[in-house]
Amino acid sequence: MFDFLKSFFGDSDAQSGNTPSKAEKSLQALDIDVAIASHENWKIRLQAHLNGTSTETLHAETICFDDQCDLGKWIYGPGQRLGHYPGFQALINHHKMFHYSASNIVSLHNAGKSKEAQSLLNLQFENFSKDVIEDLQMMKKISMKK
Repeated sequence: MFDFLKSFFGDSDAQSGNTPSKAEKSLQALDIDVAIASHENWKIRLQAHLNGTSTETLHAETICFDDQCDLGKWIYGPGQRLGHYPGFQALINHHKMFHYSASNIVSLHNAGKSKEAQSLLNLQFENFSKDVIEDLQMMKKISMKK
């Protein structure tokens, strides 16, 4: 498994002193399927907000924080053991932009710019969502290679 981990995250363990067991423990601390489902669900939630059919109140000033959802708590918690890997840094950046984009959609809609919000949802948000999900799917493949 660790060789495959290196192929995704890079090969910097020699300098960091990280061991395979530390990386494996970090991956085991995250329910990847739940993280994927949760992030897939955000498009539905945002679309409902834009349509005026949402049963929840979305706050742009809260959504923008990428460390409040379960994935973000993992990234800034147990996932930090993987922090030196390039693939993990990509996940951090994609996840951060995912939240910024979602926040911008809510802000635009709340400012009466629903057309711009819908465009952002369909283009930018969709791309960041795809990137986060692909990163998570890669991590799932890695964690299954034991």
